[in-house]
Amino acid sequence: MLRALLLISACTLIVSTTNVFADGPTLQELLDAPDAPEIVRVEEDWEILVGEPLPDSNLPQIVTVFGPTDAEFGTHTVFEFNHGTLPTFSEGGMQLQVWWRSALIGYRSQHFPTELEYNGELIQYTTVTRLHDHRLQMYIKSGTSASFGAFGGTENLHVSLLTLREDLNPYDPENSLKYSRVTFGANRVNRFVRREIRFYSEEGLYATESTDRYVHKLSIDVELDEAAVAAE
Repeated sequence: MLRALLLISACTLIVSTTNVFADGPTLQELLDAPDAPEIVRVEEDWEILVGEPLPDSNLPQIVTVFGPTDAEFGTHTVFEFNHGTLPTFSEGGMQLQVWWRSALIGYRSQHFPTELEYNGELIQYTTVTRLHDHRLQMYIKSGTSASFGAFGGTENLHVSLLTLREDLNPYDPENSLKYSRVTFGANRVNRFVRREIRFYSEEGLYATESTDRYVHKLSIDVELDEAAVAAE
């Protein structure tokens, strides 16, 4: 089994005003455009609303998958929340794993054995895939949770691999939605949603999609959303 170099790095955010609008090109069209710049960083904002966790049974268990290629064919990262599966299953905490197809490269863990414990808890975090100095970096930042406190932004949830990649333009925004899921205790999660995805070149922000994309949504959350719209 190969082990990856696991490194901390700082990331400077440079923002411009190029976005994906309803009456303009789609996100995929912008990424496939002949004049598209080299993409060097991709960020995805995620949100989880927990209904009623069950700490005695370590529920719910949630997985976010992200990275530069399809999880079935190349390098990808698995972020396990409220559990970890390596080297054996552990309750609570969180774990970041890096894989190439089905081959494990390395993993890091944080906050074991803390578990989700509050009803109605809102969890937010950002996944980052970045090219810098001939390295492919994949990490979690800006995480917030009542049970875990602040998380991400440190070496515990950060991996860095040597790479020959020159850009992240093949990054498919659908892959993370395809493979992320609530693995156990889905009935205890009201919603699991990607709020936004952003693509950056060296010059700054190139394209953004801010449409809510749901991985999981309970009917009770649909009812709450409809009630909120009716009240407006």
